Amino acid sequence: MAQNYAPYGLWESPITADAITQASVSLGAIFVDPLTQDIYYIEQRASEGGRCAIMSHQTQKEVFGKDFNARTRVHEYGGGAAIAYNGTVYSSNFTDFRVYAARGGKITPITSEDPNKVYRYADFCVHPVHTDLLVAILEDHTNDTPRTVRNSLCLINSTDATVTSLVSTEDAHNEFYAAPKISPSGDKLAWQFWKHPDMPWEGGQIYVADVHYDSNTHKLSLSNAKLVAGEANNISACYPLWASNDKLLFTSDKSKFANLWEYTQTCTKPVLSSPVQQDFCMPSWTLGTYSFAFLDENGTKAICVAWRGGRSVLYVVDIAAGSHVEIKDELFDFVAINYVCRLSDYTFVFTGSQSDAPVVAMLCTLTGPSYVPNFQVLRSTASTSASPFPEGIISLPTPLELEVAGGKIVHAVYYAPNNPAYAGSSIPNEKPPCVLGVHGGPTGLETQNLNWTKQYFTSRGYAWLDVNYSGSSCYGRAYVERLQGNWGIADVNDCIDAIQSPQICSLIDTKRTAIRGGSAGGYTTLAAISLDSSAASKTKFFACATNSFGISDMELFANDTHKFELMYVIKLLGGTKEEVPKVWHDRSPVYFSANIKTPLLVLQGNDDAIVPPAQSWTIIDGVIKSKGRVEAHFFDGEQHGWRTSETIKKAIEFEREWYEKNMVRSTVPT
Repeated sequence: MAQNYAPYGLWESPITADAITQASVSLGAIFVDPLTQDIYYIEQRASEGGRCAIMSHQTQKEVFGKDFNARTRVHEYGGGAAIAYNGTVYSSNFTDFRVYAARGGKITPITSEDPNKVYRYADFCVHPVHTDLLVAILEDHTNDTPRTVRNSLCLINSTDATVTSLVSTEDAHNEFYAAPKISPSGDKLAWQFWKHPDMPWEGGQIYVADVHYDSNTHKLSLSNAKLVAGEANNISACYPLWASNDKLLFTSDKSKFANLWEYTQTCTKPVLSSPVQQDFCMPSWTLGTYSFAFLDENGTKAICVAWRGGRSVLYVVDIAAGSHVEIKDELFDFVAINYVCRLSDYTFVFTGSQSDAPVVAMLCTLTGPSYVPNFQVLRSTASTSASPFPEGIISLPTPLELEVAGGKIVHAVYYAPNNPAYAGSSIPNEKPPCVLGVHGGPTGLETQNLNWTKQYFTSRGYAWLDVNYSGSSCYGRAYVERLQGNWGIADVNDCIDAIQSPQICSLIDTKRTAIRGGSAGGYTTLAAISLDSSAASKTKFFACATNSFGISDMELFANDTHKFELMYVIKLLGGTKEEVPKVWHDRSPVYFSANIKTPLLVLQGNDDAIVPPAQSWTIIDGVIKSKGRVEAHFFDGEQHGWRTSETIKKAIEFEREWYEKNMVRSTVPT
């Protein structure tokens, strides 16, 4: 087929916003009933307003009704909404905030009515002996301000639909809990705990306590609670999981990389004989995202996901020997693996993302002494696409280590313009415009999995560059801590330096680069085009920008955001507002809106509790008063990120139109 030529950024593409959103389904958690070995997964359906549906792999039907939304707002980011045990599926319902049990087609509420939606539940764990008793996180919004929300562990009696306290203190408004896990015999409970100003990946701690059952009250109580791992502010211990009645595994970054550790009555020690300079987990922004599971009933071997070069690596870890073996197979091309769950001996399930295919739910069986993997697709989101796109249209990621100022390494991922219908530009010597993506968090990672929004742009002749700037996760704790005290400085500099690096500036038109990001990435976007400290604000370095629900005013954010991130900003800025008032002022884009000469597109959800709409309004007002160029769109019913098909479609199209208007058509000869 003859190929065409057209200016970069103006190629015609079959990857349309309609095609992306039509029947759009994303896979969330996958989980297993440990007794029946039934497999379940959660689908998020954009065409149904972002509703999360629990699907049974065995029946290929929904477990709950069409009006049920299997989602929780614990920590606002949610996760850990559902589990299955001995034929019963338990789930929080976003519609009314109650917890329900589904068994044999019968659905029963197991928490009381909550008309004001005060109580939020997540991260359930069933007692193995008294199986109608569940331990869960309880987030109490009776006094619903970020400084008064109370977190604890509770006990849910699913027989009489009552909830009682299990672990709670007078300081509950400063505390957080996650990952309650009961030992196989039911006589011990482990959980993760942290408190302000830590985030779970900064100073998460693992506790273990004895469990007692009272037959008179049919309740559980705890005694001898003991801190077994983690240290506030310095060492993060996460993801506890019982290998046996007397051995607990978890991750700890004591070595500056999150490796597997074990706790027994006699000692706490690393599992591996020497530290591996790879993270064996991601930061726990959402609940229940385990990256390891046991391969045998005795818990002597585990399947583990680690991160190397921004991609997932699969290991079998021999816990007794302290050794690990990488699973290498030509069929293993997953760049991001999540929700690892044991199914049976040497068989496990997970969700896997590839660079050239949609997310899939996978089953893997390991055989023989060399652990030969056999992969089986359980569910693919590709099956929901209306029609396939042309072969060869996907732009594959190129991971890069960019050496920038001072010899510092910055991690990035480059996607070249790619469309089999085009051989290049019709303009001689033209280099492509570039979209620079800034991930959220900021303690996050932009992975290398297929993302149709990126392909939407690369198939139209744009280059795309993701910058995993200082502070990004999965490169070790030291890389994360490069951002402490430097938010708005290090991240901005890394983005600017990445564009100017020899590897990138030889590939793109640096004068036609758009910077875009959401949440913390939106903040970096605003900081780059406004702050006095940013080289990009003085020279209109970026041709245009898109800020989606980003922070513009640090003080407003600290006062208005939710409890989970209430103190996060203190470490990122290097102190409280009282301790470093000038830093808080100088890192707030709202005070420097007069510097914004870069055309700015603002996208915001009206129901966002994490970065409320006021953050967008303040920067919009400032740009208008300074006679800058700004366009804004607010979406009713949307929270922190887009869930509905209509919003996803509009957001993509608004962004493309903004780039075409401000850095493509304005430079194309007529």
